[in-house]
Amino acid sequence: MHGHFLSLGAGLAVVALAQVGIVVATLVALWCRGTDMAFLAAAIAIGLVLGNIGLVLLYRRFRALEESSRRLSLIAEMNVKVNREILLNEDIELIYRTILDYLFSVFNTASTGSVLILGEDGHFTFAASKGFTEEFVANFHLKLEDCFLYQVTGGAIKEAMLINREDFQRVETVLKPGTWEYKSVISAPLFVGDRLFGLLNLDSAVSDTYDTKDVEIVERFRTQIEIGLLARERYTSNIKRYQVDSLTGLLTRRYFEDLFKMSLNRALRYNEFFVVALFDADSLKHVNDTLGHLAGDQMLMLIASALQASCRHSDIIGRLGGDEFVAIYHQTELAVMEKNIASIRAKLRSRPTRLGEAEYRLSFSYGLAKFPEDGTDQASLIAAADKRLYAMKSESK
Repeated sequence: MHGHFLSLGAGLAVVALAQVGIVVATLVALWCRGTDMAFLAAAIAIGLVLGNIGLVLLYRRFRALEESSRRLSLIAEMNVKVNREILLNEDIELIYRTILDYLFSVFNTASTGSVLILGEDGHFTFAASKGFTEEFVANFHLKLEDCFLYQVTGGAIKEAMLINREDFQRVETVLKPGTWEYKSVISAPLFVGDRLFGLLNLDSAVSDTYDTKDVEIVERFRTQIEIGLLARERYTSNIKRYQVDSLTGLLTRRYFEDLFKMSLNRALRYNEFFVVALFDADSLKHVNDTLGHLAGDQMLMLIASALQASCRHSDIIGRLGGDEFVAIYHQTELAVMEKNIASIRAKLRSRPTRLGEAEYRLSFSYGLAKFPEDGTDQASLIAAADKRLYAMKSESK
């Protein structure tokens, strides 16, 4: 911006010198010719008018440079903040609202705008919007083939495009004119890898609101968004692999142990109590040997699902590995959990379940330990629960 002010100052100086030169040259010429004062005044006036026209043109140029500088500054800030939000913020709706807020700051002539997400059913819904009524947003469910960008490109959606009044005259969509009055729209696809993830739209009811330079800005920005979204998806996928057991959907052993440490620290600090439960699926080896490993996997998934039903939102349950599971029930008495788990076990054993080509009665053994009575660290609590689990298994043999 400082350079723009210097440019403007230099321009004004040039115009001022030009005006002085015009006046001086006119005076000299008229003095030499002996022209009367009226002609002299007219010549000077013409020189001043020409000079002022130059000033107006320079001012317009300065305003254009100033607007360009404002946009570039906002875009640089926007790229940093939006990418940071995409990677670090779990509230995806906040991310989309942040994107729209910045775009509306850059393109302050937009009347409406939206981030649309493409669902598995092939329809777009609003992830964020500006300028639309709540009713319109709530009822919006637009088929991919009916969106403006698909119509204009014939389905060959690749990059940001300017859609103008002439384009809208040939667009066929379920959104009939009257429900919208757009004459200038920038529509940009958002891809995650090769998958169309959504659309970014800036709309105006005024013709020629946007030009090709505006499209270039949106195109650069949507590329940044795509990089951030792809990084977020990969990061989330890696986190999920670390946190969630792929077979049962329970927590992985590593992640459960991390949460176990947090539960211990909190309980020690705030004088809380909890119950640790160890579970072991009965006869998994027999099922694997007689019915096959797919049946064994099915058995583990069914038992894991039943055990998960014993957990409240505040409780945690994970798979230790093989046929072993572990859970922590916060602020729960041992007798209460004993009753609840016994009830789940009895219900599971009471009805036959089809595993592969055979029917089988599922069952599990378990052992419970209470913090702090049975131990104040992970090893002692697990050992106490394991001892009771082994006793149950021995009794059932």
